[in-house]
Amino acid sequence: MKKTIAILGMAAGAAMMLSSAASALDSSFDAMSKAGTHKFYVWCTGGADSEQTAEGANAKEAQATLAASAGNNCWPVWQGLEG
Repeated sequence: MKKTIAILGMAAGAAMMLSSAASALDSSFDAMSKAGTHKFYVWCTGGADSEQTAEGANAKEAQATLAASAGNNCWPVWQGLEG
């Protein structure tokens, strides 16, 4: 019983940490056109996925920068503008 309560407590703590980290991102449609540090989830076939950031005048420019450096097997998916 104590082990179950401890696991539930850790899960709740992890959920709070994730929600506070996610709230720092502006993922609105308007944020895609703003300059700054854009966050991406980089999907890779045959490799490890990762989260990366890139500077750009807008999300499309930042995505192009990451795509060029990630190689042919990876594609960055925009998550939001860090703020």
